[in-house]
Amino acid sequence: MTKFLETALIIHILLGLVGVSSVYFIWTGFLKKTMKLSSLIKSGWIALVSFVLSWLSGGYYYVAYYGDNVKPVIKAGDYPWAHSVFTETKEHLFLFLPFLTLMILIALYFYGDKLDKNEKLKKSLTLLSGITFFLGVFITLAGVIISGANR
Repeated sequence: MTKFLETALIIHILLGLVGVSSVYFIWTGFLKKTMKLSSLIKSGWIALVSFVLSWLSGGYYYVAYYGDNVKPVIKAGDYPWAHSVFTETKEHLFLFLPFLTLMILIALYFYGDKLDKNEKLKKSLTLLSGITFFLGVFITLAGVIISGANR
């Protein structure tokens, strides 16, 4: 693997973790009685940009290296299900993260100043950000399982 591919993989992992951490900050912000709207919006932008860049760097790594080099090793190894179950699931679920984050951001921009008065909206955004966070955690753990199956 070239240094560029290694860098793309490291960027993919780090940006994914930054995105998940930022969504966690948003989720816990919604759980508080009072929240700082500007901090939630800033975290939303960090999460969105991180997820999109992680998406792009991970996609590049997959096309340039994983598909031809790692996937066959996993499928021929002791844990072929790691690719069939976790990689496939990860690939499809990850597509949702930037869009879910964008939905949270749009709601914050248009309705953020009304969240203290609109308990139903706040609960909905709390649920959405929690779901987004737990999807991110699942995707992260799936990546760990996939990496372990390659060893």
